[in-house]
Amino acid sequence: MTDRPRVAIKTLGCKLNQYESEQLREDFEALGFEAVPFRADADVYVVNTCTVTHRTDRDARRLARQARRRRSDAVIILTGCCAEMHADRLEALGVADVVAGNDAKPDLARLAAARLAERGRRVPEGRTRDAERLVRRFPDNTRAFVKVQEGCDAACAYCIITIARGPSRSVPAETVLRQVELLARSGHPEVVLVGTHLGAYGRDLGAGAPDLAELVRRTCDLDAVPRVRLSSIEPCEVSDELVEMVCAGGRALAPDRNGLDGGHSRLPLHSLPGRGKVCRHLHIPLQSGCDATLKRMNRPYDRAYYRDLVEGIVAREPRVCIGADVLTGFPGETDEEFEHTLDFVRALPVAYLHVFTYSERPGTPAAGMPGSVNPEVRKRRTHMLRDLSRQKMRRFATVAVGERLGVVVETPRDEAGRLTGISDNYLRVAFEGPDELVGRLAAVDVTASEDGAVAGSLAE
Repeated sequence: MTDRPRVAIKTLGCKLNQYESEQLREDFEALGFEAVPFRADADVYVVNTCTVTHRTDRDARRLARQARRRRSDAVIILTGCCAEMHADRLEALGVADVVAGNDAKPDLARLAAARLAERGRRVPEGRTRDAERLVRRFPDNTRAFVKVQEGCDAACAYCIITIARGPSRSVPAETVLRQVELLARSGHPEVVLVGTHLGAYGRDLGAGAPDLAELVRRTCDLDAVPRVRLSSIEPCEVSDELVEMVCAGGRALAPDRNGLDGGHSRLPLHSLPGRGKVCRHLHIPLQSGCDATLKRMNRPYDRAYYRDLVEGIVAREPRVCIGADVLTGFPGETDEEFEHTLDFVRALPVAYLHVFTYSERPGTPAAGMPGSVNPEVRKRRTHMLRDLSRQKMRRFATVAVGERLGVVVETPRDEAGRLTGISDNYLRVAFEGPDELVGRLAAVDVTASEDGAVAGSLAE
């Protein structure tokens, strides 16, 4: 048993939070802490919270209580967006020692160490992290997330995150590239660029600063980087340049390179026709397929714009995986409006949906709107759209049969003893292969679809 103090961190919500939790983990490790799973006995418990819905707020409170029951003398810290928006409510629980918003995250490790010292627990003097707090590795993830932007300047009527995260702020490109290269050289075969409002990247950095497309190009120019994926991008910010890179898979960015990952993979670029570093995957929020609902939501497009965008992308590259967010039960959403959404999504060439049930968020314009939808109706609509999403993913998987896919191998074995991973176009892939492929890129010839996933054999 080590005498080092132990820290357990639990992350709720978005990929941005996941990146920031890894920053927190490395902050604690730099001070001499040992990171352990949240279910383990620990001296410090940190819950990195989310406040998108009532459910995520409830999860934050539940996890704090669990931690206190597990270790009555532990230092319990609640941070993240729920802590940012509902500090008084969380403090009133009488469970947490510290409730701190997002801006306080860089100080939490030293604050926790000080609290332990006050209680007579020796905390070793560790090294000081630099101001950039770059993450060296994601120990529990094969794919690595890189924060390039946070905050949002939009004014969607339902969203509290613009308040919780503040205005849009971009990470300087040089810092992003250092972070990407560090993670790639640590062995991560894929990096995912993430942000609250990813498409706004660079607007706040002044004249001459790179936009998102330029940042992606620079990322792909790093020899150490095998594969790049983009997280969610708003419809009006999916530029022609980004579409070209996604559809071409980055081949135009690196026409003379022979390998995908500088030695980690055995696949030459030419073995995956039309693909290179940029994944054929875009997640483009829709929220509603009804123009009247979109207008009440204060979304800056209509259904015709969204349809033309998605159909145009798929016309250029039919195997691009497009996902969409859809929000059900928004105030005033009638049965007819919901049917508009259902019919619209049914006809769209999207591969899957992330379906959210509307949750009133105090402080947002929608919270005071008339026409509240019955909670049971919201749930029923959510189930209908999730059923449609499963149907679409099954169809998307079926048409992949016969393709050769580049797969990031994520887990050692599935229930049938097969390796599993994620393809560049976001399909779950299972295949027979050696354990040495875990954490690497592999080429897989798809031979069958399996209820929204695919199976195949390792390419020769």
